Amino acid sequence: MDVVKTADKEVADKIDTQYVSAQFPHVENTCINFLCTLDDREEDEWIDDKGKHYLVIRLPYEMVKQSTDIRAFMVAIVKERLGEVA
Repeated sequence: MDVVKTADKEVADKIDTQYVSAQFPHVENTCINFLCTLDDREEDEWIDDKGKHYLVIRLPYEMVKQSTDIRAFMVAIVKERLGEVA
């Protein structure tokens, strides 16, 4: 599974994509993009022409900004979106 982020500079260091990726070694052909910006982009999901599943997960900007560690929250959201027990 590929895990990437699109985030404002102020919160980017708090979004640990490597940690989340390590929690899902069994998930293949999926890309998660954590979105944490002040703009109003919406969550989206699609499958490309090669069958790769893309999920965009919007993280609450103010919560991320104020939190010291959001890794467990990120993993729980991914489990929910993938249909795994959180």
